[in-house]
Amino acid sequence: MVDVMKKNKIYVLVLLLTVEFFTLSSAYAAFCSLRDPVSAIQILYQGDYQYRSMVATVTEQDRLAVKDKLPFTIHQSEVSKHTLYVLYKDGKHAGFLQARSEWAKWGLVEIAWGINIDRSLKSFYFQRCRSPECNDTVVQSINKQVHNKNIEELKLLLSTDGEALSETGERAFSTSPVLALLVLRSALKTLAITDISWEKDIKKLESS
Repeated sequence: MVDVMKKNKIYVLVLLLTVEFFTLSSAYAAFCSLRDPVSAIQILYQGDYQYRSMVATVTEQDRLAVKDKLPFTIHQSEVSKHTLYVLYKDGKHAGFLQARSEWAKWGLVEIAWGINIDRSLKSFYFQRCRSPECNDTVVQSINKQVHNKNIEELKLLLSTDGEALSETGERAFSTSPVLALLVLRSALKTLAITDISWEKDIKKLESS
């Protein structure tokens, strides 16, 4: 009788974990996308731009490649198809748009990213964030520090293991360090996966 009860408990636990996994996977699939590219262009670029989308399959190999660039990587549930938006102005390539989702203590945070042609950061805004710190003042403050920075420059703002701000980062983000850490990690993953998963597409853009 005891063995049967133990088996039933294990079965229920496995079932709950399976449901949670697929729930999280669905959440990432639903939220790790740009809700409104036109609005994102107006917010991040503020001009007359056209865009097209490029869909790529982010693979497990891509996930491991991110780990080679950074002290952390993307979640396993993100191994799926994702969209990168390519911006054009006057017929010329002018930048990229992408969105990422990050888990925080206050829930899922969705971040829309503007990326320069050289894959440095242009700016970001929150598509979704329940923290009271996710306000315009904080966004402007963080944007000021990450504007036009590439992967190597952003890494200097984090500790070696990527789990905290470096001394430089602490000085730069003294008002909202927890939120800044989340944004920095998201920024690095965004830039890394863009270079890795869309490498061939970007090379075609650069040669055209």
